[in-house]
Amino acid sequence: MLALMAASPAAAQIEDDFAEANRIFGQVSADSVVEDIEGEWLPLSVLSNAQGTDPDPGLINSLIERICGNDPVRGALMTALDGTSFEMVAANSGGELVYRFDWIAGSQFHRNVDPEALFRVFKFDTMEGENGVAMRARALEQNSSRVDLFRVSPDLLAMVTPGRAELFGRCPE
Repeated sequence: MLALMAASPAAAQIEDDFAEANRIFGQVSADSVVEDIEGEWLPLSVLSNAQGTDPDPGLINSLIERICGNDPVRGALMTALDGTSFEMVAANSGGELVYRFDWIAGSQFHRNVDPEALFRVFKFDTMEGENGVAMRARALEQNSSRVDLFRVSPDLLAMVTPGRAELFGRCPE
């Protein structure tokens, strides 16, 4: 009986955790991602460190104060195009690097970008020879691909590609 009582809080927590995880990962649709996506978003993944620990306390607020709404350094600007697609002007690209995301199914979106703009922003357009060709091919492959998008909360977006998850936090208005 004592073991059953001790297991109850854990079971209740698992049930709550499952409900939250199912909301984030199991009930994904284009609308659940694109709805209310308008605005400026901070690329929070830049706050990660090599040790994989949480960022220092206050670091996110410091980033919000320095970047949100401040030119020329800006967060990513996201704009819904319709119920199944949106555009994202990449952070700190001076408006030159615009990604388009089109819904495929579930959490999957196809991310596309203008190759010339991509190469210009990352200075790959000036690289010559085989090394330049290889760098451009790798950049295009990484930036025009399928991504999984999850709205962890109304103000936190996870963009997942093989081997990486980028987190974006909405800037306050």
